[in-house]
Amino acid sequence: MEDDNCCFMSTVACVWRYFLILASVIRLRGIIRSPLKSKQVSMKKLLISYLSLTSRTRWLLPVVMLQILFMYAFHGLFPFSMEKIWMLSGGMGTPDARMFYTFPQLQNMFWHYGIEGREMYLNLQWVDMVYPVVYSTLLASLLYLVYKRTRLEILVFVPFVAALFDYTENILLRISVLSFPDMNEKIVSIAGPVTFLKWLLLFFAFFLLLFGLVWRVAHWLRLRKTVR
Repeated sequence: MEDDNCCFMSTVACVWRYFLILASVIRLRGIIRSPLKSKQVSMKKLLISYLSLTSRTRWLLPVVMLQILFMYAFHGLFPFSMEKIWMLSGGMGTPDARMFYTFPQLQNMFWHYGIEGREMYLNLQWVDMVYPVVYSTLLASLLYLVYKRTRLEILVFVPFVAALFDYTENILLRISVLSFPDMNEKIVSIAGPVTFLKWLLLFFAFFLLLFGLVWRVAHWLRLRKTVR
């Protein structure tokens, strides 16, 4: 139990540090000129300001490079990559990559991992504590480029909501793997739906991006036809 509490607190502290770093970057860029002068800065305005910055080419390209780097890290850069866990567990994969899982399924998965596989998964999770910031920023920035100053602009925040579910998932799964084989069934019963909602929101965000691109291209073609 002490290990679970320490893990939980360290994970929450890690997530909090990333948001503090993000806020510091925004302040340094002058988005928040003075907290005393602007006492009521809404989260919406804050995120829109952040996306107006990250959607610029000089910021978007590094985010794309980070996305590629993380994908490479997950699939072979580190000795605890997803492929190594897949082979070690006999093809069980990771719970994060599944749409949904039950308590018996997660228990069976961690059992197939063995001590070495569970240690690999814990190390992989530290990388996954940074990754949601990267993919949510990239996806939200692309959505912002498509939907900015439209009635659907609010939908650019969907990736950030998915990232929050991702962090919740990471915390619950970390507690579960550390407490194995005495996992808490209630925690797993929450983790499964959280993972499902994470993927549902991400699929919805990708659909929005595809739909928005088609809509933008169609609008551009209509304007071109009108000019002619």
